[in-house]
Amino acid sequence: MIAHLRGELVSATADSVVIDVAGVGYRCLVPASTRSRLPAVGSTVQLYTSLQVREDALTLYGFLTPAEHDLFGQLLRVDGIGPKVALAVLSTTDPEAFRRAVLFEDIDTLCRIPGIGKKTAQRLVLELKGKVDLLGSPSGVPGATGAATPPQGDVWAEAAEALCALGYTRTEAMEALARARGEAGDAPTVETLVRLGLKQLYRG
Repeated sequence: MIAHLRGELVSATADSVVIDVAGVGYRCLVPASTRSRLPAVGSTVQLYTSLQVREDALTLYGFLTPAEHDLFGQLLRVDGIGPKVALAVLSTTDPEAFRRAVLFEDIDTLCRIPGIGKKTAQRLVLELKGKVDLLGSPSGVPGATGAATPPQGDVWAEAAEALCALGYTRTEAMEALARARGEAGDAPTVETLVRLGLKQLYRG
């Protein structure tokens, strides 16, 4: 298995790159998130790669960061999600934002990703919510550290729903809870999260 490539960036199109490694050119399909941050052609670059094998093709996918690579792999393990949709996820949202959408069951945000309808979004939440800590930061919200005990996802989701019931949008609720992460502690209750979220919302 090819875990990564390090070499000269020979060419780059909207969705693929060619990297020369010891005289061999490797073509990798890449998401827009990787493509937009690549150095100039002729520079040295390293991509974390995933080789997908089919009966009629061997396709190499490349990512600039381990977080993108890991999320790609997690997405492919979801029933009905193939490389094309997984690339669309990474092209339209960053891993942290995707984790928050899964954690807070934000179906509307997930449905804005090309190729993902309501049923697919619900499947993503169902299959990945319990594994959200494996996609990056332990709690799925900014400011989490590896030393903290990951909070239960359903507690955060319930708090978000409670804030929505009070008239706030899901985006406002999610952002407020994210800002409150530092005050929430390791095992907050729904009531605590709602109180902290409201404090953030009152601050504007």
